[in-house]
Amino acid sequence: MAQQQKPASGMMLFVAIILIAALGLGALYFFVLTPGDPDSNTIQRPQEGTLEQHTR
Repeated sequence: MAQQQKPASGMMLFVAIILIAALGLGALYFFVLTPGDPDSNTIQRPQEGTLEQHTR
């Protein structure tokens, strides 16, 4: 039984490291790499009349 505990604990450590790395990358993307305010003027909106022209 002692032989099964070492691989199981190693696998749990591996999964925990992967989970922590994924959370760290997600936090890095969310807090550092995301663009500014979604209501900013940098968002390109279609000009008036272009939507009507393409839907006809």
